[in-house]
Amino acid sequence: MVQVLLLGGHGKVALHITKILAAHKHKIISIIRNPDHANDILDQHPENSFLIDPKVASIEETDEEGAKELMKDVDWVIWSAGAGGKGGPERTKAVDEIAAKRFIKAALLAPSVTKFLMVSASSSRRSPASYWSDSDITTFQKTWESIGTYSEAKTAADEYLYDESRKSQKSNWVDICLRPGMLSDKPGTGQVDLGRAKLAGSVPREDVAAVAVELLEKENGGGLWIDLISGSESIQFAVDCVVSQRVTSRE
Repeated sequence: MVQVLLLGGHGKVALHITKILAAHKHKIISIIRNPDHANDILDQHPENSFLIDPKVASIEETDEEGAKELMKDVDWVIWSAGAGGKGGPERTKAVDEIAAKRFIKAALLAPSVTKFLMVSASSSRRSPASYWSDSDITTFQKTWESIGTYSEAKTAADEYLYDESRKSQKSNWVDICLRPGMLSDKPGTGQVDLGRAKLAGSVPREDVAAVAVELLEKENGGGLWIDLISGSESIQFAVDCVVSQRVTSRE
């Protein structure tokens, strides 16, 4: 049984991830800030609720030692946390960058942790992708103009994950950066464009969760920056192609 630490457990993507992980018989430690949200977490898969362990902790306030303690006996770590625009630019940086780096470092130092998946955003890049259209580039520029603090924080955290992973001596380490486009609450379609996808597109949160779990359950998926929007390929086929062909959108 794989034990998964899910950071930001009450987020909409994280709730879908919890449901899928529990259905796949994985053990989930779901970190939540508000104890009132515990039942929401457990309700994601009532039949397998014994596999779901809501744990109250402040990701923002947890120090390095606290982060290391949360990693105890954990196999996989999923970062699906974020300030969500609450608290201004300072809190966005504190959660989306500083806290993210703290937990990445703790995961790299934890002997049991073998995989870290970052749920990021398609705007998490320093410059437009070489394969984007003019409209995609315009969308990217407008995104940085409107939510530049968030995009900068996410980019810095993603770069830290990649750089520290390359420096690590852990032979079994897998790092994955999943960058979905605009998120929607529409039902998942199971059809995606994955890898070097366009920016100007949306994707249901349910499909983001399904892709995240599928990536974690594959072997040899480390070091990939993977863009995601809705498309025409099945999730399983798209993930197989990305992992086997080492398709990455990191430039």
